[in-house]
Amino acid sequence: MDAKVRRLVEFVLDTQHVQWSAQKVLPGVEPRRRELFFSVGSRTEAQVAHPNMLSWKLPQWTRRAVRSSTGAVLLSADTFDRLAEGESEPITARVPSVLTLDVLCAALLAGHRLLYGVWPESAEALVDYVGEWEQGHTETVGEYEHALGTVFYAALKLWPSETAQPPREVLELMARVVMTARSLPELTRLPDALIPPAVSRRLKADALLYRAELSRAQCVQLDIPLGDDPDETPRRVDALFLSSFQDVTVLRLLARGDTTHTHYGQGFDFMALHISRTEHSRAWHSFSLTPERAGTLGALAGELDELEGPRLSDGTPRTRGTRRFERQPNDYSDPWYSDGYASSTGRATMVAGPYSGTRLSRRELWEHLWSRFNVGRHVHVLKAHTLFARPFLWRGPAPDVELLSRGFRRCDLSLQGAAFHPAVVNSFLGSTHEADVLHYEKPTEGHTVHVSVYPNRLVAVWVVRTLAKATSLYALAQEQAALVDGRALWELQPLRALAPWLSPLGAERWFVYGAYRISRGRSSMLDDSRSMQGLFHALASGTEPTLEKLPSEAAAESRRVLRDAAGETEHWLCPTGGARLEFLIEEEERGPLATDRDALLFLLTMGQRYSAFETSRRMAEVEQRYRTSRWQSLRPARSVRSDVMLFTNSLWHTRVSEDPDINARYLAWHSLHGLQETVEAMKDQAAELDQYKRDQFDRMVGLLVFVFLPISLACGFFSGAQFEDMSLAVGIPGTTTGWLIFLGYTAAFTVLVFGTVFLARVMNWRKR
Repeated sequence: MDAKVRRLVEFVLDTQHVQWSAQKVLPGVEPRRRELFFSVGSRTEAQVAHPNMLSWKLPQWTRRAVRSSTGAVLLSADTFDRLAEGESEPITARVPSVLTLDVLCAALLAGHRLLYGVWPESAEALVDYVGEWEQGHTETVGEYEHALGTVFYAALKLWPSETAQPPREVLELMARVVMTARSLPELTRLPDALIPPAVSRRLKADALLYRAELSRAQCVQLDIPLGDDPDETPRRVDALFLSSFQDVTVLRLLARGDTTHTHYGQGFDFMALHISRTEHSRAWHSFSLTPERAGTLGALAGELDELEGPRLSDGTPRTRGTRRFERQPNDYSDPWYSDGYASSTGRATMVAGPYSGTRLSRRELWEHLWSRFNVGRHVHVLKAHTLFARPFLWRGPAPDVELLSRGFRRCDLSLQGAAFHPAVVNSFLGSTHEADVLHYEKPTEGHTVHVSVYPNRLVAVWVVRTLAKATSLYALAQEQAALVDGRALWELQPLRALAPWLSPLGAERWFVYGAYRISRGRSSMLDDSRSMQGLFHALASGTEPTLEKLPSEAAAESRRVLRDAAGETEHWLCPTGGARLEFLIEEEERGPLATDRDALLFLLTMGQRYSAFETSRRMAEVEQRYRTSRWQSLRPARSVRSDVMLFTNSLWHTRVSEDPDINARYLAWHSLHGLQETVEAMKDQAAELDQYKRDQFDRMVGLLVFVFLPISLACGFFSGAQFEDMSLAVGIPGTTTGWLIFLGYTAAFTVLVFGTVFLARVMNWRKR
């Protein structure tokens, strides 16, 4: 090690010259005569500048466009020359509880000035480099494995400090850099000889660890307003919500350089990091927006601070006191920090971890950010026509009589399904009284309640809700999810009257299908990002648009069926519903949204799905009875073959229309619900049941023929002989009454056997 480097390291570590303190600095406290504040302390704009306060975020330095505490040290030569004059008392360095690159570089520059009376040759280059780092311009500070910033933080992770004093290994590394570097390029790419092998190995491992962390991170997009007003025109950024044990700055540098996993290929502008440190009892969170890009987080730090509530993570009350910064929105002594609090220019693009423990989990914080900056807030839905449907089993009297007595009226949906095949119209759309499915409706309270009655006592209840006023995509998805999971739909008067007869079947929530008209002209960036796909998925499924329920990009993409020829309509399907999205470049007047063929396809496939489930269940019950009782074939069994008449009348056809667009969506519903597999399973189940009953019947016929008929013959023969008291050889037919009795027994048992066979065949016959 060079003698000058060794002397600088020993000077900084010698407590007779420098004493390090990480004690928290309360608001308004000033440094003593031989005390220096590095990146700590607060001061209002009205107060006179204090030469020993070397935090670049203070008004005295922001007015001079200083970008780092290292830069503040370089402008304070007089202060250090005064401290170096003839005083033997040690200098106290007050630093943050967590050592940073800026703090250590500032301390080394200060130590060099105190020790040698001059600045090192690398001073200006070091100030420029650290200024870029502090401002968040991490993509400009060098290659990851050789940049000064990443080398420093990797060394700090390898040799952590248990006190406020920097570790010797880290100090020696940084002192060599300060003494040998001459220009900014040398700092962005350190020579291999300066980087310890352990640090080099750590940096290479960090890149691999980051990729592993990314696999469980949330990669979404957010709309950041360009001003403090929430309704300000937004800028969409790629956001990374990451939970990691690694260093914040290292992750930030890696994420900013990661263009592969971002939608626009520019790296993650918005960062949300969660760092759990075992040596601390709290979790650290950090949120940031790339400073050089337009946009602001505004009062996010104050909002998060209010979200904390009046108590700390341990349950004790939070203390209040003097504000740390003039622009701080509250008087909590442990606020979340935003650099906007200390900036007279109103810059507010970064929110760092709180000064003391937080009780908020990373999930709570991420969901709060997602709800506040959700991309759907700036997508305008002009009109919405939504169906909320749910299947039930009817447990009451004849449904048609009961529904008519409750004020429902028959409705014919054949006009909306004019594009379907006639067989589908006649069977499903209720065009005649002989249809397999009958539909009833009853308007009420701004909604229309529909009831569709299927052959096997399956009842589909669906509520039509029309929204003609403009709203945002995010608000509509939230409102729709509240109806799906809440009790509002159940409080409608027609449903309250039918409640005793409706037994929920299958799903525990309402299914959703909606037609939505969206304005492209007033909507912000309707791209194909994961966030936008997630919002469309929320509309189609009726789920709340939360970050936790956001589907993967691949899952959302697989639900998209097609665009029409004009490119103005998209169809989205999911297991619990679907949506037809109509995009308008200009807000022109078009016909009202209504129950159309898309909604009818939704109702058709939903009815098929649950009719198939119910029919399969009833067939299983019949099969179980036949397997548990030998004599079932002699008893009349309730027919289940008639329950599938709905499907034999065209609804299991692979085509429902001559229109390929309609057929494509119909096949998409079938594939999504696995109906083809269900049909095959029902066929196999029916064939197995038929074969089992046939085998049982054949065994029973054999038992009757080969047991009862010989007995009847023997009984008739012997009874005819005994009535005449003669030998058996004398019984000639027509001459003795015994043979008449014999013929009577034979006829009776013959009728019994073959009559039983005939009746069993008739009672167990099921039409196909």
